[in-house]
Amino acid sequence: MKIGFIGTGQVGSTLAKRLGAKGHSIFLGFRGQANSDLEQLAKSIGANAQLNSIKDTIELSEIIVLATPWNAVETIAKEYLKVLQSKVLIDCTNPLKPDLSGLQVSGENSGGEQLQALLPQTKVVKAFNTVGFNIMENPEIDGRKSVMYFCGNDQEARFKTQTIIQELGFQPMDAGDIKSSRLLEPFALLWISTAYKYGLGRDFAFSINKNKK
Repeated sequence: MKIGFIGTGQVGSTLAKRLGAKGHSIFLGFRGQANSDLEQLAKSIGANAQLNSIKDTIELSEIIVLATPWNAVETIAKEYLKVLQSKVLIDCTNPLKPDLSGLQVSGENSGGEQLQALLPQTKVVKAFNTVGFNIMENPEIDGRKSVMYFCGNDQEARFKTQTIIQELGFQPMDAGDIKSSRLLEPFALLWISTAYKYGLGRDFAFSINKNKK
């Protein structure tokens, strides 16, 4: 698949490297001029990676991975509204407060729903928002696959996202339409709080242990 990235911090770069290693074509989007970190990321991925403007990255890609801070989401959505039409957009963002004490959007709304409303012709799927980048590097812990929930309104987009989740070694769990972002984003906050506030650290993930009877 041709997979583009908007946002190449820890989450974006980890997913880009792992998917590039799986043989996917990786397009890394940037504003202005590419910096040395981005050039190094492309080099580490190898021949499968290209550096492009964000607009060109979107146009060249089948699937876009959005892995920016929450405060950049609205600007990006409005700026690239037209070129994102009909694209699958995997939303890895969480509407976290700056001090990580809670969510800026909650209750009868969510960041995923707000993004879908900003991009009505885009197939938004919320995924890769509930664990840290270190778990994305290796989702298997003590022989168990970490669970990765995902949700979105378009069934085909969810299927494509599920394929990527499986390929990276997670146990995928389809949570239905984009309204389930109301569950996934607080779930991400639970992981963050457990890691930092409650002192467990980052080297853990949630899994599903189902009774086989």
